[in-house]
Amino acid sequence: MTRKTRPVIGARLSGLVEGMDSLSQPAATTLPLTRLQPGQFQPRSYFDPASLDELTRSVKEQGVLQPLLVRPLGGGNFEIVAGERRWRAAQQAGLSEVPVLIRTLGDTEARMAAAVENLQRENLNVIEEVRARLQVAAATLDVPETEAVARMFALDRHPESEPELVARLDTAFGALGGETWRSFIRNRAAVLNLSDDVQDAVRAGLDYRKALIIGRVEQAEERAELIAQAQAGATVQQLRDAVSPKVVAGGHWKSLARRLGDPKTLGRLDVRKRERAEKLLRQLEALLTDSD
Repeated sequence: MTRKTRPVIGARLSGLVEGMDSLSQPAATTLPLTRLQPGQFQPRSYFDPASLDELTRSVKEQGVLQPLLVRPLGGGNFEIVAGERRWRAAQQAGLSEVPVLIRTLGDTEARMAAAVENLQRENLNVIEEVRARLQVAAATLDVPETEAVARMFALDRHPESEPELVARLDTAFGALGGETWRSFIRNRAAVLNLSDDVQDAVRAGLDYRKALIIGRVEQAEERAELIAQAQAGATVQQLRDAVSPKVVAGGHWKSLARRLGDPKTLGRLDVRKRERAEKLLRQLEALLTDSD
């Protein structure tokens, strides 16, 4: 089977990382596999063995068609910024060296390049895609990934506070395509907060919308049953109906009370929503007082 040559990395980074247009140049050198090491910003945590074996067979037939992007570490060694999967396949194929593009990149540029490279893959699962998009957002905002979603929510509530950052996010997600950053934080970003069993189901093909519903259930046994139902064809609405009573039985009110006890919960809301929430809380307090 003939593999299509994918676009060179630099073409996909244009507009996202300043000064990266030079990456469109073809690889000018090769490096021994032993002088390369996996990158610290690799958004992938799992490499499917069957997919890697398929790539290995292709590499044996045609070699590595797209160069790896690497940056110097010192001592003659290099860090892989983009292309770890090709590096692994080359190892399995018995190659001794691979074509590379050597660039001196800062952490922000390397993080962005690794994320964008992964987003180009056709077999990307939702977990990997969301993590890569989060990595792009974090690099754009120059914050740790653990703070990126909260930062974007803050910018969404008050875009006038830092219009330059908002514009940078618009540009980054516009270049990536598929969804805006506002849609991202309201929908798919939440999959990274799911329990490991539900994330594994998403990696295996479970629709993320169904996964977010199943993730509301606290008990692992109940989640496993719902995952099986979803894989058997249960719709989003059917899962929602099944989960609703389980959430209450599983301690929903305790969870809600903990959230309301955290001052940050109401602090994240805009003025209109906070006033509405406070009104509802006063009404709830009155109901509970009347029932005493």
